[in-house]
Amino acid sequence: MLNIRKVIYELSGFKTITVCLFILNILSVMSIYSSLHQAGEFVGGELLSKQIIWIGISWVLLVIFTWLNYRLYFSLGYLIYVLNLILIIAVDIFGMSAMGAQRWLSIFGFTFQPSEISKVAVIILLARLFSETEESNSPRSFFVGLLLVILSAIVIFKQPDLGTAIIIVLIFLTMGFFSKINKIYFILCIGVGLLLTPVFFGTLKDYQKKRLLVFINPNVDPLGAGYTIIQSKIAVGSGRIFGKGFLSGTQNQLNFLPERHTDFIFTVIAEEWGFFGSLFLILIYWLILQKILDKTKELHDPFAYFLSLGIVLLFFLHIFINIGMTLGILPVVGVPLVFLSYGGTNLLINFILIGIFFNICRQHT
Repeated sequence: MLNIRKVIYELSGFKTITVCLFILNILSVMSIYSSLHQAGEFVGGELLSKQIIWIGISWVLLVIFTWLNYRLYFSLGYLIYVLNLILIIAVDIFGMSAMGAQRWLSIFGFTFQPSEISKVAVIILLARLFSETEESNSPRSFFVGLLLVILSAIVIFKQPDLGTAIIIVLIFLTMGFFSKINKIYFILCIGVGLLLTPVFFGTLKDYQKKRLLVFINPNVDPLGAGYTIIQSKIAVGSGRIFGKGFLSGTQNQLNFLPERHTDFIFTVIAEEWGFFGSLFLILIYWLILQKILDKTKELHDPFAYFLSLGIVLLFFLHIFINIGMTLGILPVVGVPLVFLSYGGTNLLINFILIGIFFNICRQHT
């Protein structure tokens, strides 16, 4: 049984990240609460309650994973990957559909998204492969990693979940550039990917193609695929410097913006709290990323190094892509904003990753 005093002492050792997580939890609840209003009436009590429960569970998981020795994941890397692959394949057979996508499994009444778990599985697997490369300097890790990442990306892409598929491919490429593997392999990989872009575009669903096309010019389909981007940019711009105030954002409260409690939660913050509120949020994210990155640079254990690197890269990619797509400078690909967007699986996974990082810190202090 965990000693509560010792747990509190351990968390205080990571006080900057812990405080930032508490702030993000508060912002998440406030923003989701605001986004679930329509014409001044609160209509999402069940969703808000679920998010609060997930937040509580997330902190429990953070504590548990803070105490689990991260070296255990090295020996379980391939097993975790295979089990996750089975889960994401099972989605095609037994999965639940919502908003035109089949991405969720329900087991004993608990609904979760296996593609979110794949991010952790891929990071652990790549951390093992690239840490082995530090010893042997063999290209084998590149080809094994590429094969397994592409396999997961294809299965996830078919659900369809373009955002997660892109994320795990980018994690592979960025983590690989920090390994001792010859960089020419990754450059060739990027080159081949660019050459195959027309083929890739042809395999997209119609709505995905429209999302990419309206990224260039949202006014091509202002009432269809371009609607969300247009409304998002209006919401962000209307917040100006200080925002319109809590529960006072017109694009939000009058229901102009779809999915504002999930992928477009940033627009709620930008409209209600303005430029300074958005800047404050980005500062909180910067503090978390900087703390993880600072510790990563100090690590001499290759597996711990790549594990921490994968965690900070995952968070950065989510933040950069999500905010970018709400501002209209990146295509809409369905990537949630870490620690803020509504959704249980993504939130739990993020806290688990922080717990893994905390354990790395405990082992290397």
